[in-house]
Amino acid sequence: MNRDADILAFAVKWRHWGGGSSSEIFVEFGLSPNEYFTRLARVLDSVQARELAVDVRGDLRRICRARRSERTSPSAG
Repeated sequence: MNRDADILAFAVKWRHWGGGSSSEIFVEFGLSPNEYFTRLARVLDSVQARELAVDVRGDLRRICRARRSERTSPSAG
């Protein structure tokens, strides 16, 4: 599985819980939530994501918008 496929699989797995916790994202991908959700948004525009149901893609896009607008605390890092 390539990195984009891993990101997409993780997003689908965690979509009912808001996309996964910041710590789960970091442990799995070594990315901040903002970096992860920015990358996921790009993956959702790819050919690879077309195999997902329209409602699943819509859910994931909404999660991306919501989570990218989150701010991390100064102590996070």
